[in-house]
Amino acid sequence: MNFLINGYFGYANAGDEAVLAAMLAHLRVLDSSATFTATSGDPAQTRKMHGIDAIGRQNPRDLLPAIRKCDVFLSGGGSLVQDVTSVRNAVYYTTLLRTAKTFGKPTMVYAQGVGPLNTQAARKVARSAFQGAKVVTVRDPDSAKLLREIGVTRAVEITADPVWDLASANDVPSSSGEWIAALRTWPGQDDDAVKRVVAALKAEASTKGKTLRFLAMQTGVDDVLLRSLVRADEILDTSAMHPREIIARMAGAERVLAMRLHALIFAASVGVPVVAFDYDPKVKALANIIGAPLVASPSESDLNALPELIAEAKAPSSTALETLKSKARRNAELAARLK
Repeated sequence: MNFLINGYFGYANAGDEAVLAAMLAHLRVLDSSATFTATSGDPAQTRKMHGIDAIGRQNPRDLLPAIRKCDVFLSGGGSLVQDVTSVRNAVYYTTLLRTAKTFGKPTMVYAQGVGPLNTQAARKVARSAFQGAKVVTVRDPDSAKLLREIGVTRAVEITADPVWDLASANDVPSSSGEWIAALRTWPGQDDDAVKRVVAALKAEASTKGKTLRFLAMQTGVDDVLLRSLVRADEILDTSAMHPREIIARMAGAERVLAMRLHALIFAASVGVPVVAFDYDPKVKALANIIGAPLVASPSESDLNALPELIAEAKAPSSTALETLKSKARRNAELAARLK
């Protein structure tokens, strides 16, 4: 079977690359002869990292032949259909879904986190594309609720992000005792928001005598931000690392404190306690799923609760983790049945 996978790949974002790596791993277990093509912002890098074919994500001369050639079209995972940065995101991903359906290809929305969808235009294209897909799975209950709110009436299965089942047993080293933070900018933040978070984290780490390191989940974005706020030797360079290597590096941490969704999943999936910073509904949804402490905002009043939240953070139970890993594999099981 030949799968065409459309997502936010090839942009040096460790979370999205981990999604692709997990999708490939799960599908290969079920079909060792399967072949894959991914849309990418950097096809050469995607080929190198994942060992699959890749095409430019915006070039119709590449996209249309790939859609015609594929047996199954997969849209996901990650936060693809949303309009926080631009309604064009929702239009792009749903247009390819509809195009694949027009060509008679089975389509699947694969463990996506849907939204926010603030504009009527984004809601309209999402409703049409998701309603027409052969299979729709989402990674959290809030995404399923949003689809119902915008008028999607077809079956939607709540599974889990594929990355929950990416780490291997070899990815768990002995504890380093350090704290790792993964921060980012976000639309609508005030100029000093991240600076306040950094200051609060540093103050608490100093009080507790902990080494604090900052991890750039998206090279060229997070590392640029961090270099303006912390010393170079406090930043973990992930630019040449496969997502599995980043997970292995985080697995020895005592705590992971993150805004980045997949930094939280990387850590929690290997049993590291996490504290989440709520900048987007997807982070709050994850915190609810695993029972992680949540810093409500980067305001000084909310950051005052940080010491207590760090102290109460616990690793997800083994039962909860196995449930999430099973749900992560469920996505591939559904995809492999498509003809």
